Amino acid sequence: MHWAVERILIGRPDRQTIAKYAKSGDRYLGAILLISAALLGLAITQPMITSQGFAGLNGSFSLLSGMAALLKGGQGGIALLIAVLAILLPVVLLSTAFELWYKYELTDAKFLRKAGLLRQLGRLWFLSLFVVGAMIYLASRADTGLVLHAAVYYLIVSLAMQKLVASRLQPLINAIKFVEEEED
Repeated sequence: MHWAVERILIGRPDRQTIAKYAKSGDRYLGAILLISAALLGLAITQPMITSQGFAGLNGSFSLLSGMAALLKGGQGGIALLIAVLAILLPVVLLSTAFELWYKYELTDAKFLRKAGLLRQLGRLWFLSLFVVGAMIYLASRADTGLVLHAAVYYLIVSLAMQKLVASRLQPLINAIKFVEEEED
């Protein structure tokens, strides 16, 4: 394997991270994290909907510009819900998975704390998917002229990739804990 590709997949070879010990398809979790982060960035910044009156919005909006328009329109609660569940939670999940995959060594005290956080974020992921799905459903059922753009699908694919990584990291983390318990 080319050294640059191996560096992307497993990080620094001198660190004892979980990426170094992953086998077969799990070795690509780092690349999946990178793709998911890129898709999330596109989903946040690219136009997501074009609306004529849906939720008081007129025009084309990305997540960021839509939240700003909702705040200006007096719908701060909806804007906050979108910010937390469609932006903040996925970003925290991605950063925690990145840290577990590339940064923290298996013997580091922070490793287990971050693993617990990833487990909790993996459970909250369903809430993000539910809210995004509900918004898509409500938007598609609206009588106003609403058009969904590709950024909606970028967000869904990014969320699905995040769940894939979180669900694949859990068995790896559990195997590490089991080996540590057996050695004691």
